[in-house]
Amino acid sequence: MVDVDDELDHQGMAIELIDAFVEHDAAGLAALDATGRAEQVQARRALYDYVDRIWEDAKARGLDPAVRPDWNVVAGLRDLTNALVEQAGQAQADAGED
Repeated sequence: MVDVDDELDHQGMAIELIDAFVEHDAAGLAALDATGRAEQVQARRALYDYVDRIWEDAKARGLDPAVRPDWNVVAGLRDLTNALVEQAGQAQADAGED
């Protein structure tokens, strides 16, 4: 964990949030039935795709968001939403679902 005195950028905060949330998310996903987990994957994928499209559109416009501090928030959201998708997929795998 990072001390509160340490200054994190948006991407660093997202990573901290992912790490802190994973156990709670796993428990919540495990409590769902197969339909609920599938709905979570779908919803989380839709959100990731939306954020990723913003990132990719910036690149298509000739920006390099990976090196621009003002795009760090989008990078953080991409990390966060990608982790949420992966966690839901892992919950399906753990439950023996496709």
